[in-house]
Amino acid sequence: MKMRDFEEFQKAESVAPPIVISERILARVHRDLNPGAWTVFLKLVAIHAVVGGITLLFCPQFGVSPFRGMGLMGLLMRFGDQVCMMGCGAFFMAGSLLMASLFLRPEEVRALRRLEVLQVCSLALLSIGFFVCFGSAVIGGLALFWVLGSILGGLGTLELGWALRQRLFYKS
Repeated sequence: MKMRDFEEFQKAESVAPPIVISERILARVHRDLNPGAWTVFLKLVAIHAVVGGITLLFCPQFGVSPFRGMGLMGLLMRFGDQVCMMGCGAFFMAGSLLMASLFLRPEEVRALRRLEVLQVCSLALLSIGFFVCFGSAVIGGLALFWVLGSILGGLGTLELGWALRQRLFYKS
């Protein structure tokens, strides 16, 4: 029965799909393979909201934490305020970009990496803006170290996450 159905299928006259359907399919494939920077950034912000919130459990950023205590900040403060701020900024951003590099679709990570400096800098500034809006005491000079640490930590972790993803999911 199945073989006969297949033979009938092979003998059937080919029919071209309507051009409108072909164009829609091609446009959809193009959109899927080339996601927009804004779309990717909004997904990154959503991931960062969750993961960044979780990192506040371990390292309070500018006094924002659901718990009392210094967490990772206590360890980093031994090396000075600037090192502490860079380390906390890197930690805050690294988790989000690691998760993004592992959970976004490969096409979205590629789109993120095309504009990685812009996207990571925007995310860092958005984050510090969030802290300021919610009343954190942000000292200008130290905030610059935090932003620098978050940008460097984010960029490094994004590349590390991409390499890890390539190794885990695309073994040859």
